[in-house]
Amino acid sequence: MKNNTTLLRVITYVVLISTTSILINDIQEFNFEQFKSFTSWSKSVNKNENWFTSKNAIMWSYYIIITALFFWRGYLIYGFTHFVSILKEIEKENYFSQKNINYFKKIGNVFITYTINVLVLQFLLSVIQGASFNFFKELKNEFTFLIPCGLAFYLLAEIFKRAKTLKEENDLTI
Repeated sequence: MKNNTTLLRVITYVVLISTTSILINDIQEFNFEQFKSFTSWSKSVNKNENWFTSKNAIMWSYYIIITALFFWRGYLIYGFTHFVSILKEIEKENYFSQKNINYFKKIGNVFITYTINVLVLQFLLSVIQGASFNFFKELKNEFTFLIPCGLAFYLLAEIFKRAKTLKEENDLTI
């Protein structure tokens, strides 16, 4: 069992390191130089134009959404760190601990929260860019597995909770 958890831990660290490096690379490739053009946006704004439809507001919205997408990708990486915690508990032979139950719930919560928020942000981004948004296509392309995985982790948490209760009852009987 120790060899399996060690292998799973190595795989988890490889996934964490690679996804973190991809996120850092994406952030580095993002053109932050465009923010310099916004430093004097209040001087160039047309006072008669509706602020919400102005070019500056649209550009700021674009950057806010892109920044939020970076945040949510980091949040997903944070969710994967709970796998390491689960593996540590398994190595201690605490299979049905309350910590594992909580970690499973957290992972499920991260997966579902990430999916919903990224879909909303991608919808807003498509509106800002004037592109079409196909909800089912977006859901199918990137998120098909995250919602079922999130629900599966909630289910695992409930199964482990029930197993913990049965184990505690079994430990009390002679």
